[in-house]
Amino acid sequence: MKSGKSLETKMECRNCGSPILEGDRFCSKCGTRVSAEFRGEMANAEASRAGASIPLCIPEEVPSRSQGLWKRMFQGKKAAVDADRSKKRISRVIAVILAAAAVLLIADSAKLINSYHRNFSTPEEYYRWVERRAIHTNAKTFAGYYSNYIMGYLRGYDSRTSGEIRLELGNAGRELLESAGLEPWFEEGALTYETTCRDGVEQSILGLEIEGEKLFGLDAVMDLRDEAVYLGLPELTEKYLALDTEGKDFIRGFENVFGVEPEEYLKELELLEAFYGECPDKQQMEALADRYLERLLDSIDDVKMRTGKTARAGSVTQTCTTLEIYLDKDDIRNMLSEFLRELREDSEIEALLYQAYELMEELDPEESLYSDADDFYEAYQDRIDEILDNMDYYITYHNELDMTVYVDDQGRIIGRTMEFPNSWDEITVSYLFPRRGSRFGYKASFVSDGEEMSVTGSGRELWKKIDGRFTVKYDGIGILDVDVEDFDLKSLQKGFLNGCFTVSAASGIRRMGDMGMARSLLPELQLILDVSMDRSSRKLGIELREGRDLWGILTMTARSGDGKKIAVPSTKRAIFVEDERDLAEWWDTIEWEKLIRDMDKAGVPSDTIERVEKFSGMDAGELMEELRELMCEKHFPFLLIEYDK
Repeated sequence: MKSGKSLETKMECRNCGSPILEGDRFCSKCGTRVSAEFRGEMANAEASRAGASIPLCIPEEVPSRSQGLWKRMFQGKKAAVDADRSKKRISRVIAVILAAAAVLLIADSAKLINSYHRNFSTPEEYYRWVERRAIHTNAKTFAGYYSNYIMGYLRGYDSRTSGEIRLELGNAGRELLESAGLEPWFEEGALTYETTCRDGVEQSILGLEIEGEKLFGLDAVMDLRDEAVYLGLPELTEKYLALDTEGKDFIRGFENVFGVEPEEYLKELELLEAFYGECPDKQQMEALADRYLERLLDSIDDVKMRTGKTARAGSVTQTCTTLEIYLDKDDIRNMLSEFLRELREDSEIEALLYQAYELMEELDPEESLYSDADDFYEAYQDRIDEILDNMDYYITYHNELDMTVYVDDQGRIIGRTMEFPNSWDEITVSYLFPRRGSRFGYKASFVSDGEEMSVTGSGRELWKKIDGRFTVKYDGIGILDVDVEDFDLKSLQKGFLNGCFTVSAASGIRRMGDMGMARSLLPELQLILDVSMDRSSRKLGIELREGRDLWGILTMTARSGDGKKIAVPSTKRAIFVEDERDLAEWWDTIEWEKLIRDMDKAGVPSDTIERVEKFSGMDAGELMEELRELMCEKHFPFLLIEYDK
């Protein structure tokens, strides 16, 4: 070779296809001799992804008679590259086919398992098997709601929520205000807010924007540990109006708003924190719900099974199996009694109650109504015994149940009807959700004393998202039509609503009672709800249209998370109000001229600006009289405190 260096160029054995390195005379795998024509210097060449031809680099020492063989070898290499690409494309197609086959295989296996249980079990055993599968799903859903909402509420002692409420007026909305004698002087406005609670301090911040201009904000800080409340207008003054929370008038006012005195409110926050740290987690709650829902099945021992039935909702039908269960008064009594006895003796619940008592005792030992934890737990057991002793009273008006469960060929419950024939109102609750491929039908109804409210519709379900059209009916007469887009069933199981809903008047609404002008207006109206929710954020868009004309759009957003440290105003920035002179001192620090300029810039009507100018010229005494007339004692009690002049 001219260069004298090893190129480590790979070739392939003509016998077995194994790689051969430069300098090899025999194949290392099958032993086939490598001919001299294949031993020479080769330059590395790479075919482009677009399929460009591989350049030929023929060593000088290769005789002319062998160059044809050399060219054929490189052309074979290009063909191998193209073949490799084709193989990759084919492999992708095969992967898709295998995935589809796996889905079908899972569906077929579900059908086989269901067929086995249906054909080789008693109706009672098959019913329990079907219900247990549904119970596992429902327990998981309940645990999701528990984690996202109940635990979220307990987390209120250390939390933060922020967002805005934004209103945009359309031409139709402005015309409506004008017809009502009101001046639609703005097109867009927003109220921003933020609330925070941490370490016994709470803060609420409000802001008002008109046409993109922030007019003013309100900052309220309630420091119950330090026994002070601060009220500020950050855009208009650096000083905060402060009140001492030890005053009897404030305590009385606080109790009117929050239902407890400030000291008790602090204890409630501490109790929330304690319970949050010790309450069952999501997995534990799911296990409890699963166990107790299953317990209700043990008393059901009379089931009639019918196969080959048809479930129909709208234009969609599905063959199914029906399971019919009838429970009389004795059955219901036995079922609930067994459930309560299990609840009474459950060691896991006993441990939770002892733990709860210890927390309450630690926070406020003087307020406890029980002598010790044993007394607390015995009171819980006594309450269950009382319910058991009076079971006939509790089931007097719902002492019979006729239930039909509709099951598809995979063992899934696709519908249920429950009738309570001996209740006061003879209540019937039912739903059907048959499927055929991606298409589905839906019907749900509630009948009480002969009057029926129902929802019917159909659509398609793809990847756990629903698109469809539904109608809300009263006694069979359509009232509202609802078009649904991207309704997410998966997030709904976690307690979050996601999707777009367009609500309009159904044709039957014209046949209802005297509705005056609304009867001609309603058929043209559309209410569009766009909802987006997850664990930390919420968004609701409400759009109202009349045909193509927009009335307005109301958008509400919120984000939540852990609380942040709140900066309590310093004494230098606060004026504590003890008499009218202190209030007047704070009142004089407000920059009214700035507020009036901003209002004028935002296009606020002149009569509104004139009222603000009049308001700014009041002294402290006149201000208090004005506030007494405007504000309600229940909601703003601290404004009604009598100050010594």
